[in-house]
Amino acid sequence: MRPIAFLDFDDVLAVHRVHNSTQVHFAFKSDALDDVPELWQWVFHYSARTNLQTLHEEFQLEYVISSSWTGFLSREQICEVMRRTGLDFVAENLHAVWCTPREPGSYRLTEIEAWLDEHNMIERRPFVILDDELSGQSIPGSDLESRSVLCDAWTGFMYPQLRVAQLILYQQLSSASDTKAQS
Repeated sequence: MRPIAFLDFDDVLAVHRVHNSTQVHFAFKSDALDDVPELWQWVFHYSARTNLQTLHEEFQLEYVISSSWTGFLSREQICEVMRRTGLDFVAENLHAVWCTPREPGSYRLTEIEAWLDEHNMIERRPFVILDDELSGQSIPGSDLESRSVLCDAWTGFMYPQLRVAQLILYQQLSSASDTKAQS
């Protein structure tokens, strides 16, 4: 039972003030992907990438992108960003329904809840939400709060957040094992 990670980009992986989503969007729009190697080096923070890879290696995650980037990049373009930034494992492990639904006026909590209602009701899989305090401001106080790691703006998915994510997944996996043992 592979856990799912709902992955936001801004303020989780992307924390650089110059190399950011606007620059990524422009690179795709102007067909200049190979002209900006520094963008791919800096758009996602090295430590955030390393911590995500550590989490992936430990839990063999499947990913659902819950980022505003899905509003201007296709699945193929998201995969290209992942490959260019050294996060091939995310591209290779995207869920078949790879992003949360985005509707006008929706917010992170409703998007993730809608995805879970549609795709995680029959065989419930463990999951963790990797988001930030700004985009994920609707999560605290909700039933998803205990499965969420909210990163500080401009800081990202650092070691303390990695430890919290690991704990969230261990608790769910342990609970699932206990339930199966009792059956």
